[in-house]
Amino acid sequence: MSKDFWNKFTTRFAVPLLIFSQIVTLYDGWESRIESRDYEQTLKLCIAGHSHHEEYRETIVSVDGEQIEWVIESVAIFPDGCDSISFINSLKDSFTPERTMDRWLGEVFWTYKNTKDRVVTWYEELFIQKQLEDIRG
Repeated sequence: MSKDFWNKFTTRFAVPLLIFSQIVTLYDGWESRIESRDYEQTLKLCIAGHSHHEEYRETIVSVDGEQIEWVIESVAIFPDGCDSISFINSLKDSFTPERTMDRWLGEVFWTYKNTKDRVVTWYEELFIQKQLEDIRG
């Protein structure tokens, strides 16, 4: 094989493949940061919107005659949509240098992401419908 063949092969096949893989990697990073920010925003809203319901209070009188009261059991009540949130994860700083780049990438990738999400949702609903038909017989 000649040297000319490998030069043509590299420029016609490998370089476009490299460019495509870099675009896919860029999209994956952008999408994960967007989803992470959505999760953090939901987490912040759940933390800010929760309340506590006191189940049982107990009061005792100290030797000095002062009444001391404390809650024995308290239940946290969270707003709707906060059931799937894990509060173990710590909140990250949302002021990262990727914000500006993500804004520019969003102009390119939002259309693709919305289309992809609609196709995935449609396919999952179709798959679930097929499973229900199989189960019902």
